[in-house]
Amino acid sequence: MTRSSVAALVHKDLRITWRSPLFALISVLVPVAFTLLYAVVIHVSTTAPIAIADEDGSDRSRQLIAVMEDMHNDDGPYYEVLTTDPAEAWERYADGTVGTVLTIPSGFAADVDARRATEVGLALVNINADGTKNQHLRLEQAMRTFNEDAGVPAASRLAVTEEGVLDRDIPITVYLGAALVVFAALYSGIVNAGVAIAREWEDRTAKSLVLSPAGPVALIAGKWLSALVTSLVTISVAALGIGAVLGFPLTRLGPHSLVVLAVVWLYGLGIGTLLGVILRKSLPLVPIAVILAVGHFLVCGYESYLRGFAHGGVAEVLWTSTRWIPLAPLFDAVRFEAAALPTPAGLPWGLAASALIAVGLTALAADRLARTGTFAQGQ
Repeated sequence: MTRSSVAALVHKDLRITWRSPLFALISVLVPVAFTLLYAVVIHVSTTAPIAIADEDGSDRSRQLIAVMEDMHNDDGPYYEVLTTDPAEAWERYADGTVGTVLTIPSGFAADVDARRATEVGLALVNINADGTKNQHLRLEQAMRTFNEDAGVPAASRLAVTEEGVLDRDIPITVYLGAALVVFAALYSGIVNAGVAIAREWEDRTAKSLVLSPAGPVALIAGKWLSALVTSLVTISVAALGIGAVLGFPLTRLGPHSLVVLAVVWLYGLGIGTLLGVILRKSLPLVPIAVILAVGHFLVCGYESYLRGFAHGGVAEVLWTSTRWIPLAPLFDAVRFEAAALPTPAGLPWGLAASALIAVGLTALAADRLARTGTFAQGQ
C-alpha cells in the first residue's frame, strides 16, 4: 500500500461524489429524516392536548384544571388545555381536533365541599391502549394532588416509594436523542463504505484495483478515507437536527461520546465494507444498510422499551441478547454523558468488542477481495 495510491482513490471517490451526489445525498437524508421524524414524535409525545368541559364553572373546578396544567416532567407539561368551555370542548371532539374530553359535572364543587363522592367524566378516542393507560394514570395523579390541595380525605391513598438505579431520571429527549446520534454514525459508516466499494464493480474498475500492486488494503483504506468526509457531514447534520428539534444537549458530549461515535462508525465501516465486497451493487446495499442500522437502533438503543415487552417469545430473546451485543453499552455511554451521569460499567467491554468485530469484518472483506478470482461482465 502506498500513500499515493490511497490518495488517488480518495480523490477519485470525492470527485465522483461531487459529480454524482445521489448516493451521498441518500446517505445524508436517510438518517437525518429518520432522526428528525423520531425527534418530532418524541417532542410531542409528552404533552397531550385535552379539552375540558367545565360544566361547574366554580373555583373548585378551576382548581382541578390548574392542577392539571401544572403537571409536568423533565420533558414538558403533561397537558395542553385547549378550552374549558363545554360547548367548544364537545365541538372539537366531534370534528376530531381533540381526542380527549374531560367533563367536570355541575355540582362538582358542592360535592367536594360536602365531602361527597364525585366523579369526572373522560371521553377519548381509544385507538391506542398505551395512550388510554397514560390518560388514566395522569388523571389519577391529578385527582390525588387535587384532593391533597383541597384537604379532601381520599377514600384510599396510594403511596409509591421509588428507588432508582441512577442518580436521577434521564429525560426521554436525551434517552432517544443519544440513540439517534449513534444511529447516524452507524448508518453513515455502513452505507458510505459499502457504496464506495460496490461502485468499483459498477464502474468496472474493481479488477484493476484489486490486481494492482497496492492490493486490497489500499482499496479499503482509500474507501474509508473518502467515506470519512461524507460521514462527517451526515453525523453533523443529524446531530444538529436532533439538537434543534429535541433540545438535545450536544455541548455535554465529551471525549467518551466522541470515542464511542468513532468506534461505532468503524463498526459500520466493517459491515459496509463486507457488504460492498459481497453484493457489488449499490442499490440492494442501501436498504440492507437501513435494516441493519435500524435493527441495531431498536434492539440496543431502545433497550428499556424492549424490556417492557420481554415477557416471553421473540421480545424476551431480543431483550436478553442486548446483554451480549457490544453496541448496547455504547448507546448508554452517550446518553449517560449527555445526562451528566457516571460512565456505564460496560463501556470498556463494549468499545473493545465492537472494535474487534470491526477488525474481523474488515479482515474477511480483505480476504475475500484477495481471493477474488473471477470478475463478471468484464470484471
